[in-house]
Amino acid sequence: MADTSRAAATESASTGDAPNDGPSAGTQPVVAALLLNYHGAEMTLQCVKDLLQVADVPLSIVVLDNHSGDDEVAQLQRGVADLPHGQHEVHVLPLEQNLGFAGGMNRGLEFAARQQVPYALVLNNDMRLPSDFVLPLLDVLRNDPAVGAVGPTVVHPDGTVWAEGGEVGFLPNGLRLIRHGQQPSDVTAGPEEVGFLTGACMMMRTETASEIGGFHRDYFMYWEDVEISNKLRRRGLRIVWLPWVRVEHLGGQSSGGGRSPLRKFFMACNAVRYLKAHGSVATWAGWLLFDVLLWPLTLATGPAAAWAKMRGTLAGLFGHTADANDVERFLSR
Repeated sequence: MADTSRAAATESASTGDAPNDGPSAGTQPVVAALLLNYHGAEMTLQCVKDLLQVADVPLSIVVLDNHSGDDEVAQLQRGVADLPHGQHEVHVLPLEQNLGFAGGMNRGLEFAARQQVPYALVLNNDMRLPSDFVLPLLDVLRNDPAVGAVGPTVVHPDGTVWAEGGEVGFLPNGLRLIRHGQQPSDVTAGPEEVGFLTGACMMMRTETASEIGGFHRDYFMYWEDVEISNKLRRRGLRIVWLPWVRVEHLGGQSSGGGRSPLRKFFMACNAVRYLKAHGSVATWAGWLLFDVLLWPLTLATGPAAAWAKMRGTLAGLFGHTADANDVERFLSR
């Protein structure tokens, strides 16, 4: 988990003022729903609204602002205070610097552990969530101690699949999101085992997350979900996908979308980092073919994105740790 020697984030718990607006007396949150905000307050607040509609599981909704600035934090706090909380708690935690997805989520996991909330739900802030999606995921973890993490089917707004879990192997970029761009599977049973879960929506036990050190902070953003899935599997735990639970992902709102130079750089840099640590012959061979020898084909996505991918690959090979400075460099162009 994040280095506890760093200064702790300023923590601001925002609750409504109406007499029945906060959690009922004696209601202990069962799941900490962790949302990372970076210059996306309106979208984050919409996700909070969705979570507040969950009726069957008391939540601690934790909004972690990744150093967006005082004005944005104030907007989040005002927006949260105006919402009816019901049985749920809502907290806004401003972070003292941009820690990326990995470092920011680690702060959320630490907060959940201090609150003694037994389960943690990791979410992107650009999710649209049905009111009944939490309990089925929770039941998988409650009923099967061999499961380390569980996630739903994640779909695009048009109903096609964004991910039914993922796998690492002899593939372009070293990984693939299962059934990406296709119609959802007609599987109604489950859960089904997968190689990794996307950090857009995954649930795990808070204690287990603490024991394995949370997300590897050096990944900053992208591949951190693959890496934590790998750590859980190395402990003998299964990573599973629950086919019939669906959530909607708008996709890439903070990093500019799938073809943005920022995303290409971080994906390429962290792919090399992951391969150095965990790569097999098959994954290295796939990387050499698809990401090096066939790199010129990526020019079709646009020269800026293609060159960003090449720079990310070289940065990874030379041991660069991509961080907030790289984000600022791309966003300032």
